[in-house]
Amino acid sequence: MSQMTDIHDIRPPVPVGIDAPWLVPVLLTLAGAALLAALFFWWRRHRKKRTIETIVPELPPEMIAKQALDGIGDVRGQDGKAFYFRLSAILRRYIFGRFGVGAPEMTTEEFLPCIDRLAIDRELARQLKQLCRAMDPVKFAGKRVDEKQMEQDLFFVRGFVRQTTPESAPETEPETGSAPLALQEGKG
Repeated sequence: MSQMTDIHDIRPPVPVGIDAPWLVPVLLTLAGAALLAALFFWWRRHRKKRTIETIVPELPPEMIAKQALDGIGDVRGQDGKAFYFRLSAILRRYIFGRFGVGAPEMTTEEFLPCIDRLAIDRELARQLKQLCRAMDPVKFAGKRVDEKQMEQDLFFVRGFVRQTTPESAPETEPETGSAPLALQEGKG
């Protein structure tokens, strides 16, 4: 019998897959890097922000009111309804800032009794009530009002702010056109 030369013996098994000895250090390194990244992002989010805070002093209510009244400007050609809404808002914010009465959130009927409790002259309180009652029909019922009346009401609110400003309040910069107001004061 002759020997067969075309048949060979089986080869030994070939290792296939991941070599476990180097896998463990790589996985530990990746886990450590992920933990460090998570800690870094947590630190950035929760660290105390060291910003310099700029404290802007709040303007006194009379200065805010005077600036807003100057913003109304000339009443010629203004819509009466819009004018009285602005004038009322300025007046009520001033009263809130000066006297601590929640005037901006009150209706006129709720606000009128509060006027009597303000530390102001009785005649000034009476005129303020009269103005508040006169503004509502213009604001809510569309009542027509002439420019002369609008000027008078604007002048009254300016005078009200001036009269109720405490004496110790610092003077603001001189108003432009203050001479005509001084002349009008002598007439009224």
